[in-house]
Amino acid sequence: MNITGTPPDRTLSVVLACDGAVDRLSERLDALARACEGLSAEVFAVHAADTIVTIPGDPPIPTTRLTAPSNLVPVLWGRGIAAARGRVVALTTTQFRVRDGWARALLAGLDISGVAGVGGRMALAADADLLDRAVFLIRYSEHMASGDAPAPREIAGDNAAYLRDVVMGVCPDVAAGFWEVDVHRLMRAAGARLGQAPGAVAEFAPALSLPQMLTNRFVHGSHFGAYRVRALRWPRWRAVAVTPLVPVVLLARIIGRMRRARQPLSSAVVLLPAIVALLVAWAAGEACGALSRDSCANHG
Repeated sequence: MNITGTPPDRTLSVVLACDGAVDRLSERLDALARACEGLSAEVFAVHAADTIVTIPGDPPIPTTRLTAPSNLVPVLWGRGIAAARGRVVALTTTQFRVRDGWARALLAGLDISGVAGVGGRMALAADADLLDRAVFLIRYSEHMASGDAPAPREIAGDNAAYLRDVVMGVCPDVAAGFWEVDVHRLMRAAGARLGQAPGAVAEFAPALSLPQMLTNRFVHGSHFGAYRVRALRWPRWRAVAVTPLVPVVLLARIIGRMRRARQPLSSAVVLLPAIVALLVAWAAGEACGALSRDSCANHG
């Protein structure tokens, strides 16, 4: 059911969260146009209200610009999902460049009975630098060894597609934010399954500086710290007390995932300084989030 009351008139709505590399928006739209060629598709480019984003004068795919009250990616996605008109809504960000065939692979994955959400495959861009590689390991190592699992427990929203009716059914307030772990839990409770679409490849090519990446990790860590106190009911002292251990625990998880995915650990050694810096930024964000007013607000 479309929350605007308008029947879906497209097969696919793509929500493009403009959370970085916005200067490459034209390139990202070109890639989306190639991936969606021949389909009835639309794009919603969503950005924070205080961010300047310019849509090309003649975008290669029908594109609508939307604003949201926050630059958190789940909030940007939620705003786009609420406005979407397609039967299927696909999610990505300007930090990714989709490859040809991306859209059709996602749609094919959703043709399987009972599957209401599918995750594509992440790849590093050929020109990725050391910082990009470090961020890729931190954010997506969880999915390294899950590409062949027919029914994964989790998929990354950064490269995923969902049946919009199912999402709206379990999360009618999605306009406030699409937090995929929470939505996946509600989908499973409703009897829906997640699947894989390995042919839907998106290349991680963020083109962000180290200060921007550190800020990004701090902001997302802050949200998680507030979530621990607000939704998981952790005492503030506990949420703050565990933060010195966070970089150690997360680094151990990354190493374990690399081993399970049979990735050479030597490739991470040169990335270690950047990885540690980014993990410390996340941990600092967790502590600040646990102490913030947001930790007392209703979870959205």
